[in-house]
Amino acid sequence: MKKALNNLFRRGEANPIKILCLGVGLAIGLAMIAEVIYETSYDNFLPRLEDTYRITEKYKSAQDDTWRPYTKTPGATAPGVKRYCPEVEAATRFTWLQDGMHLVAEDQREVTANAHLCDSSFFEVFPRRILIGENPHTGLEKENNAYISSRLAETLGTDIVGHTLTWKEFPDFKLNVVGIFEEFPENTHLPRFDVVVALPTIGQVMGDGRDNWLGNDRYKSYVRLYPGTKPEQLADNVKRMLETNLPMEHLRKTGASYEIGFQPVSEIFSSSDYNRIMRIVFLAFGILMLAVAVLNYILLVISGMVNRAKSIATYRCYGAESRDIYRMVLAESALHGLLSLALAVLIIFGIQDLLQEQIGHSLHSLFPPTTIAVCAAITAAVILVCGTMPGYLYTRIPVTYAYRRYTESKRHWKLGLLFVQFLLTTFFVSVLAVISLQYNKLTNYDAGFEYKDMLYVTLSGTSKTEQQRCVQELKKLPEVADVTWGYQLPFEQCNGNNVYNNETGQEYMNIGDMYLVGDDYHRTFGIPVIEGTTFTPHLSDTVARQIMVSRRFVERMRELAGWTGSPIGKTVFITEHKGPLTICGVYEEIHFGSQMAEDADERPTVMFYSPEPRSYLFIRLRHLTPEGMKAVQNVVSQTMPSQEKHVYSLALEMDNLYDSILHVRNSIFFTGLCILIIALIGLTAYIRDEISRRRAEIAIRIIHGATVGSVQRLFLAGLLKIALPAALIGALVAWRVSIALLQLFAVKIELTWWLFTGCALVVLLVVWALSALLVLKAARMNPTENLRTE
Repeated sequence: MKKALNNLFRRGEANPIKILCLGVGLAIGLAMIAEVIYETSYDNFLPRLEDTYRITEKYKSAQDDTWRPYTKTPGATAPGVKRYCPEVEAATRFTWLQDGMHLVAEDQREVTANAHLCDSSFFEVFPRRILIGENPHTGLEKENNAYISSRLAETLGTDIVGHTLTWKEFPDFKLNVVGIFEEFPENTHLPRFDVVVALPTIGQVMGDGRDNWLGNDRYKSYVRLYPGTKPEQLADNVKRMLETNLPMEHLRKTGASYEIGFQPVSEIFSSSDYNRIMRIVFLAFGILMLAVAVLNYILLVISGMVNRAKSIATYRCYGAESRDIYRMVLAESALHGLLSLALAVLIIFGIQDLLQEQIGHSLHSLFPPTTIAVCAAITAAVILVCGTMPGYLYTRIPVTYAYRRYTESKRHWKLGLLFVQFLLTTFFVSVLAVISLQYNKLTNYDAGFEYKDMLYVTLSGTSKTEQQRCVQELKKLPEVADVTWGYQLPFEQCNGNNVYNNETGQEYMNIGDMYLVGDDYHRTFGIPVIEGTTFTPHLSDTVARQIMVSRRFVERMRELAGWTGSPIGKTVFITEHKGPLTICGVYEEIHFGSQMAEDADERPTVMFYSPEPRSYLFIRLRHLTPEGMKAVQNVVSQTMPSQEKHVYSLALEMDNLYDSILHVRNSIFFTGLCILIIALIGLTAYIRDEISRRRAEIAIRIIHGATVGSVQRLFLAGLLKIALPAALIGALVAWRVSIALLQLFAVKIELTWWLFTGCALVVLLVVWALSALLVLKAARMNPTENLRTE
């Protein structure tokens, strides 16, 4: 090790470059592998995870033989399963109350928190330590009681227990803080629980559906079974429960079917196609990054063998055996590996903000002690490979090279390593191009409505007078083109209702219900009305029973209900709204929510009319500018002073739907860039080594009249024989991987041959340009300088 330290900055061996490349490779590779470990550990904090299940629904209509799964249930399902099934040890349910809830303490301190309504068994199924406060079994049975997380308690202080928190938008709604629970870890499928509110409070903020067996499917329901119990053992009792409490006979008469199932909590995160494929991608990229760094290290070591051959042969003359040579090379690789690991740690901490943004969670959760141990083992394996392979080559150097020049080139080793690096570089460049084009496709996808110049603001907690005044003042702004309102945010999926036959009870289909929209909604969003008219507000007696439907709604009703002719004036019945509802207009299809394959919602949509502002105001600017947003924000603040309201860009929220794709693209870009740089460093080492080995040949060729171009072709021809097939194979592998990746999207780009050919040509062009530049410099040297040592 002392000798390795002395040789650290020895000329001709490029040790700092080796350490830099290996450090970058370790930083990226270990971070990606750590992220894979993080994702495979989802929900592992739960005791008896193997016995914990999420209750799911399955529904099948008469017209559709496909079971449609749902992850939410009616309120009575979880306690019902507990009551009917003795195999269930505990059952719980919770439902969303408010994300970003603004809470005000008695001393006027304000916090923003995610709140959920949970029943008294919540902490039994999902155990967390209660740091301060009463037992949740009693604490969560009383209205307006709440437990806050330890993270929130850091802001409010532990003395908040026993005091009240007020919902800023609704001052009459108060929560009594009765305890503090240990915060949930980040690697869980559960939403973030900042405030756990007693479920009996639900009637104060929404319809109380706790005892519903059918409809109001908004609850996440979970059970924990007794050890050794399998969900199949619950089948008979679950069937009895459904037959007793649901109109199963009526469903069978209409041709529909309804079941509930049990999904292991341990499989919830991994069951997502996107999560599963991304985990494979990150694991593969991490391994490839480490492989490239190791191969480049070995390539640089082999390139330095010419300079070290004499010293290695001299050691052997003085009695050094093969194991001594191995020890010496392993000591050097260990030193380089440790320095590279230290550099990797510095890189990770240096870019921690960027890294945390890409992975979506904290650096602390990425590297728990177990993951650090795995990373240390991987580093040890890298050090061993970096020492063993060069050590093998060094032990084969004959003793006679102590007295003459070492001219063996190891050219096949170098070209093989370069082949792998060129292949991986082309692969990453091609995949990066595909992901970038796909992200561009998603963010510029024609959703059927205009949103680029749209702003929105929530109306919760404001009075009708304030809302009306805000609408009137916004319309006066020269920057504003239109103002309307609606219940549904375009970047969220719609709630569902069923279209049914009122006479027979037969259900036709499930639709996306946009509920209420305001004046000029279609004009504001640029949604074409292809038949009929929009709502007619002046006909107050009939507009309440009017409905507008999408084009696909009409197409499906023609298939399922046998509609003919124009749909205008036809009546429909829809659960929750009942009927008859008269169709006044048909609009072109729109696509709300994400276009990821797992999230894409292709159901027909419907909308109803509201004469007064509801839920959200939508403001279309003539041109989206910071000045225009500021003007709108000023009007909102002045006309709705009772609440602190912020104006948001709808385009930004729509783009945020694909943040995960953007993060993958950025990760691939950074990884591919590093691999390209490492490959070019290896290429530089190879070219310089070949020039050094063949400098006499170059000089003689120049003396005999060879041109600079002919010398360049001499080197480049052999190199391109390696680079060309490597780039071709890399592009083909990228093509196959891209096909699998694009299955994640409902809307996808077309994979063309010229896309991958272009990426391969870019890599080849960079390789050719750098090689030509290096050879050009050698070809222009004075031949006598190269022949002087011969």
